[in-house]
Amino acid sequence: MDVTVPVLDDSGRLGERSIDASQFRRRGKKVLLKEYIVMMEARKRVGTHSALTRAEVAGTTAKMYRQKGTGNARHGNRKAAQLRGGGVAFAKKPRNYGWAMPKQARRAALEAAIHGKLEDGEVRIAESFAMKAPSTRGFLAKVAPLGLNGTCLIVPSKHEDATWRSLRNVQGFGYCTAENLNAYELLRHKYVVFEAGAYQALEDRFNG
Repeated sequence: MDVTVPVLDDSGRLGERSIDASQFRRRGKKVLLKEYIVMMEARKRVGTHSALTRAEVAGTTAKMYRQKGTGNARHGNRKAAQLRGGGVAFAKKPRNYGWAMPKQARRAALEAAIHGKLEDGEVRIAESFAMKAPSTRGFLAKVAPLGLNGTCLIVPSKHEDATWRSLRNVQGFGYCTAENLNAYELLRHKYVVFEAGAYQALEDRFNG
């Protein structure tokens, strides 16, 4: 399926380019995309919760009263979980909620994310992001013709310090090089603007 993608050249003129979106459907699977997003969200959980078990509660370990003859239920020490001030049964302890997906599954998730962005018309291409010096106003003016009326992910072919410094404080803009691009970063933003070299690298990567 061919889709039309806006292309911004170095002179600031806006053109169009036809892209075959089906080239990103060979291994891309939506079920893997969902699993990848769930995994990334799980990794963000701090997991620092910690409750005291009966072994960790401060207090005596002496038996509360004798076993028989009192008419009361049998108890050990006052740190038992069923008593007020006692420890917690099956207490939560610090843990890591994340897990790892195989490399091929992560690759398929990224492929599905790119295909979805192309189908939804949320992909833009710029010939170059190169800037002589960091300038937030200059960068925003440069990408203004692309009509980015929402959050946006900028994807250069390689790290460009001036570009990163220009947009690092702009709310709603993200920055990720082509080699570090992942499905989670793509779906966190409405639009994705690829540098021409970055998009070509992705095409070569998934069609190789």
